[in-house]
Amino acid sequence: MLQIKTIKNTLVSDESKNGYCFRSTCLQSLSQKQLAKEMAEWNSSFTEADCVGMLSVMENIMIKYLAKGYNVELPFGTLRPNVTGTCSSIQDGFTPDTGDHTLGFIFNANESTVTSVKAKLEYKQVPPDITTEARIYRIASLLNDASESDNLRVSVGKMLRLHGRNLSFDITDSAQGVFLENETSYTRIDTYTRRGTNIVDVVIPATLAAGAYTVSIVTKPGSTYFTAKIDSVVTVA
Repeated sequence: MLQIKTIKNTLVSDESKNGYCFRSTCLQSLSQKQLAKEMAEWNSSFTEADCVGMLSVMENIMIKYLAKGYNVELPFGTLRPNVTGTCSSIQDGFTPDTGDHTLGFIFNANESTVTSVKAKLEYKQVPPDITTEARIYRIASLLNDASESDNLRVSVGKMLRLHGRNLSFDITDSAQGVFLENETSYTRIDTYTRRGTNIVDVVIPATLAAGAYTVSIVTKPGSTYFTAKIDSVVTVA
């Protein structure tokens, strides 16, 4: 089931013109093991082990040709590698994981896949959030070169970056801010290098004990406090 929510469109300044947009979330996942089982049960003579083997072969071949820079055509679409980033000179070269140089992938479903999924799509629309309510969409650690990493194992003194919306808060209010919590402690962060509406950078305090922590942010845009959380776990080494 696809869950659809209407949220404020932060990319426009005039709310009377497309002031809101849709954000969707997949509520279920189909694992590779489940995929192999479904394939085996799809009225064929292949066993589940056969299907696991075929998926493994496909994985290795796809990685081989994606690494060569190919568009890889699949029965339901095309997958291709894609790079992004910036440089200061036209003579500069692309180097993966240097600065903002990033390797990603783009998938384009073919026309028959789009038509079929559109006709069978299962979705529900949920009530929209209060437009001023804070939301955390993603957390990253910051490396020494200021680039982001998905590795959330950090040491004290290092920085985390929160991506979201409506993240602004009053630092003079002790009830507001970014908090790290585990079974034994609830710690308010008191050192920030950036406090914006969509991005907040925090410094892991030296007094924080090693362990796994959940992250939340508390804001008060009006008379009511809002708490935004995310499922990601930060491990302090």
